[in-house]
Amino acid sequence: MQFDIIEKGQYTIIQVNEGRFDAKLAPAFREQIALIKGNIREQLVLDLGQVRFMDSCGLGAVMGAYKMLSNIKISIVNPQKTVIDLLKLTRMDKLILSHPTIEDALASTA
Repeated sequence: MQFDIIEKGQYTIIQVNEGRFDAKLAPAFREQIALIKGNIREQLVLDLGQVRFMDSCGLGAVMGAYKMLSNIKISIVNPQKTVIDLLKLTRMDKLILSHPTIEDALASTA
């Protein structure tokens, strides 16, 4: 899994640098979240700007992180239309808010 972890103030930003967030990527994502769980700051921001396709396994990995990090707010930023559509279809957009940019996500909690 290709990703960058950026610490910015009280935020941990994970930028997923993959075009597909699917069954192949989901286990590695879950493992990485488990590894950094203790170091994640007050809010986790998932930058999915490069993800053009997400299937149920990718969505399940994100929701697994949501459950694992129950005391941390999670946001998705820069989602492609296909990702937005999946979140809306499954009503996960009610649990994990999406924002067009990282700045918007950070400003929404200021």
